[in-house]
Amino acid sequence: MQISHNEQINSTIETLWALLLDKVQYPDRTIKEITHVEILEKYDDGILRQMQALGMIIKERITIDVQNKIIRFDLIENSMFTGYFLNKIEGYDGKLTLIYEQNWVPITPQARELETKLPQILINGVQEMKELAEKQ
Repeated sequence: MQISHNEQINSTIETLWALLLDKVQYPDRTIKEITHVEILEKYDDGILRQMQALGMIIKERITIDVQNKIIRFDLIENSMFTGYFLNKIEGYDGKLTLIYEQNWVPITPQARELETKLPQILINGVQEMKELAEKQ
């Protein structure tokens, strides 16, 4: 299911980007459903991360596109879903839009049940990031 949510953010692009980069290593700071995070490998353009959330282990290859202000989280070896997640910043200082886009396809019956929780988690994540960025 592809879902997305965006919010206008009253912040500088540098502040918002720094917060998104921080979220790559510490997603549990803005997403309360995450209970454990481990960085498995580091690359020139991102990392391999594993975390626990919603009763499953989520392993992701994260690619950071600094120039276009996009962070892509590709699911790796997931038993319930296939797909990816994006964090994007569009616009310029004073008129920034933060976009979270999730395209996870369920591959088990349990995943279809879990899928109903994803839209609210996505919205909460964007709103939490907005609050953090606007406090800076």
